[in-house]
Amino acid sequence: MISYPGLILLFQARESYPVIPDDLFYTKDHVWVRPEENCVEMGVTEPLVRRLEPLLSIDMLDPDDDMKKQLPFAELEGRERTVQLYPPIESRIVEVNQELLWDQTKLVEDPYGKGWLVRVKKPDQEALLHLMTASAYTEIYAQELGEKRSDER
Repeated sequence: MISYPGLILLFQARESYPVIPDDLFYTKDHVWVRPEENCVEMGVTEPLVRRLEPLLSIDMLDPDDDMKKQLPFAELEGRERTVQLYPPIESRIVEVNQELLWDQTKLVEDPYGKGWLVRVKKPDQEALLHLMTASAYTEIYAQELGEKRSDER
């Protein structure tokens, strides 16, 4: 693992590993969180997007809907599987990235920028303490890759 300011990169022969920005927080379920001044932006990580490609559709809750941890806030449909995303915090949705509903290329090309999924009302800071750093998420992702390779043998 090589760390540069702003990015964590993984390299291994014959494979292209995704970039994991270190200014975000993560869940083990591949959801990223970016706290901003007045809201929290959420999206899905590049590793999950790559697993689902090609993306066929995205379905999300509506603005003003309340997110509950036990209920999915988004569903991503790929050709071979569909994944439901569960929110790491409970909050009210302020904005949904409507462009992704009709054109998933922004999510594929820029999952940490223009491919954000929802913006929610900013919770208390304590609600974010359980989230992982980029390095912790990278370790979990690397373990998943190792397990996947073991299963393929």
